[in-house]
Amino acid sequence: MTTAPTPADVPAATAAVAKDSAPATAAAAATPPRPWWKKLLSFLLDQWLLIAMGLVIMLAYFFPSVGKRGGHIAAQWTVTWGAVVVIFLVSGLALPFDKLVYHARNLRLHLIVQVMSFLVTSAVFFGISVAAHTNPHISAPTLVGLVATGCLPTTIASNVVMTRSAGGDEAATMVSVTIGNLLGPFITPLLLTKLYLPTVPAFKPYLPTEAIHHLPQLYRTVMKQMGLTVFVPLFVGQIIRFIWPKQTSWVLAKFKLAKAGSLCLVALVWSTFCTAFASGALKTINTPTIVFNIFINIVLCVSFTALSFYLCRPPAALTRLSPTIFKQINKKETISILFCAPAKTQALGIPLISAMYTTSDDMTRALLQVPMILYTAEQILVGQVLIALCQRWLAQDKVADAEAATPDGSTIATTESKDAEADGDADAEASRNSAPAADDAADAADAVPVPEAKPLPRPGGAD
Repeated sequence: MTTAPTPADVPAATAAVAKDSAPATAAAAATPPRPWWKKLLSFLLDQWLLIAMGLVIMLAYFFPSVGKRGGHIAAQWTVTWGAVVVIFLVSGLALPFDKLVYHARNLRLHLIVQVMSFLVTSAVFFGISVAAHTNPHISAPTLVGLVATGCLPTTIASNVVMTRSAGGDEAATMVSVTIGNLLGPFITPLLLTKLYLPTVPAFKPYLPTEAIHHLPQLYRTVMKQMGLTVFVPLFVGQIIRFIWPKQTSWVLAKFKLAKAGSLCLVALVWSTFCTAFASGALKTINTPTIVFNIFINIVLCVSFTALSFYLCRPPAALTRLSPTIFKQINKKETISILFCAPAKTQALGIPLISAMYTTSDDMTRALLQVPMILYTAEQILVGQVLIALCQRWLAQDKVADAEAATPDGSTIATTESKDAEADGDADAEASRNSAPAADDAADAADAVPVPEAKPLPRPGGAD
């Protein structure tokens, strides 16, 4: 039988627990709280990318001629091409080749991203534009530009950078954006000229009838740009990684080359707004049109992101109903899709509009480009919030894995110690409550005569 602890044992156990927990309590009490300015500085450093974007947008407003296309630094080459080259070179140095091959065969990834990018988003943008075209306060060219924005493929540079920052599958993003931007020059003009614009009388004056004659030149330009800014840097990075794998990993970690992508993203935002402010389109558009575009862009970007999430991670009820069709995608690949599916590219959108509307005046082309400029800027702002949410989402798995991998870890040990203390308190209380009963039982046992014990026979006694 198990002997119940006596009341004298309880203070000793409590003293031992207090003695063991005293250093931890003293250490916690000795740690002073962080001053408010350190907390503020830490918060600002965590949000440095948003702050940097705000600063470059302000600089673009006051000095638009510096970073605009064809400006003082020829941003169409130094920024638009140079930034993308750096981003894909770093990605080529960092990514294993087998991951790129795997995602090149990932049909579900391509189906979700490309259907969302070309069909779902374009249909929603078109429906909203048709509903709003009867409002006399909203500029008709900007509504046509809104339809054109919905028909564009996903963006390249910002998707790769934000997926990497969020901890998502960068290889999946690279393959998705490459396929989308190869299909874009062919699909986008067809959606505009054959499916959407001819069906609305108010949009027919903006139907680019001359686009068919200029699209072959656009195809050559896009293929040249994709080859020099995406495929060549990616190939060079993969070759360097294959020849010097250890040295490549050391350089990436030592010089923090992953941060270079974020700096390139800031440069792209700066050049975009320099071009927008230099064109004067944002100044000539009336206030209702600007407010309408900003509000609709935010709502649609968030809505497309939410829809993409449920396509990747359908509810458990649907998964149980048909595990094959409604299979959930892993978290890192889901993060890649969340950035790629709703996003639109300005790097292809602006040249595409310029090629399709060569006979239109500069102001009309600028008005057509305003929705895509605003949408691409707002998708980056939404992306910064999404990065924080995705990092927290992935951190939940890391904490769970750490707890499962360390059964003697602090969290479990703390839980066990609390359970032990609770059990000790319960035993002590039980011993205190049972002490009188135990004494009575002992008195009763003394009153019962105990028979005399007989000696046991020795092993050899039977013989």
